[in-house]
Amino acid sequence: MNGTRLSVNPSNDPEFSRRVHELAGNIATPEELELLLRREYPPARVFRGVTDIVERWYVYRDGRWTRSPDET
Repeated sequence: MNGTRLSVNPSNDPEFSRRVHELAGNIATPEELELLLRREYPPARVFRGVTDIVERWYVYRDGRWTRSPDET
């Protein structure tokens, strides 16, 4: 996962974020990360986003973006 940035949602779940970063360090594709996450978080989804500067993986615990209670 060299050079790839992760955007984890929801942002207020430190355990999920920790697990995402832990698993992502050992894999090469968002599809692999999604398969591993779904063992613990069945609705999890991972999508690849690419800009001209950096590749970003969007990681959704609930399968889609959700607003964190602390976001306004």
